[in-house]
Amino acid sequence: MNNVTAYLLIMSVAGIVAYAGTAVVRVLAQKMSWLDKPAGRKVHTRAIPTMGGIAIWLGFTAGMITAFMIFPELRHVFLLPFIGIGIAAFMIVLTGIYDDRHDLNASIKLIIQMTAALIVITAGFEISIITGLFGGGLPVGVLSVFITVLWIVGMINAINLLDGLDGLAAGVSGIAVFFMCIAAFKMQNGPVVFLSLCLFGALLGFLPHNFFPAKIFMGNTGSMFLGLLLSIIALAGFQKRTAVFTLFVPLMAVAVPLIDTLLSIIRRLLTGKPIFSADKEHIHHKLLQAEKTQVRAVLSLYFLTFCFGLIALSFSSLRGIYAILALLIVALVTWKWLKDWGFLDFK
Repeated sequence: MNNVTAYLLIMSVAGIVAYAGTAVVRVLAQKMSWLDKPAGRKVHTRAIPTMGGIAIWLGFTAGMITAFMIFPELRHVFLLPFIGIGIAAFMIVLTGIYDDRHDLNASIKLIIQMTAALIVITAGFEISIITGLFGGGLPVGVLSVFITVLWIVGMINAINLLDGLDGLAAGVSGIAVFFMCIAAFKMQNGPVVFLSLCLFGALLGFLPHNFFPAKIFMGNTGSMFLGLLLSIIALAGFQKRTAVFTLFVPLMAVAVPLIDTLLSIIRRLLTGKPIFSADKEHIHHKLLQAEKTQVRAVLSLYFLTFCFGLIALSFSSLRGIYAILALLIVALVTWKWLKDWGFLDFK
């Protein structure tokens, strides 16, 4: 079996398990009344089965098990780190399940997320050096653990905040991980390739059930799991410290949820609201008001994520002053887009 066939098989296993698993979870959720009911800040008008994230987790796990079976060398270099990922992911999935059923206290949820982040660090994933625009790297020393925990917890909550429209979080995450997978292929980083392929396949299997009109939601179970995996894939790319995975590649790939999270924090600080409070001022909420339909709003954010993904790949071949100029242009264009659409109007 050649590598291309093996990669397609691994991705297919993840997709098929996620697709079938989502159907099973949906039936189970309806029987057990695991439903996301309409509320003040939610856009759906009827109760929808939730916890579809369980199927995404199952699909991803099935894909990785297949990868370990097909590539024995992967077991030698990545089995122990993956066990750490598996423990952290299982903890996050269980937390999400409980949260979807009982609305877990935000402080307790944060403590669990930080614990999962520390498990990931123990498994060997850590930001110890930040590669620069001019090559080389900046060691972060004792700040390494703090920065890594902040990155993981930040990504978990960024995807959680993004999950507000049918198919949005799954599609944006899928596009982001697709570009990270391409970057991993370019730098021949096997573990990142397999993690990306399995997550991408699982999202492809889940999305047909979740795109508008959604038959099931991923819930906090899925959004927190996605955030954890995206953060780990980015961290795994950092490990080789090459120019392909500079600081800006994973940041650009997940720019949409990160920008939305940053604006949410600024908005709540300026308006005197608690940082973890909910509102309907997120980017996807404002786009929905402008575009009138969920499909158009979601497709707009898909396109934006795709553009950021292309920008992320372009940074892999830029150096020095060219990288700085490109970064400034991206920042200015992004700021202009946010301003023109009213995303910077904090009420």
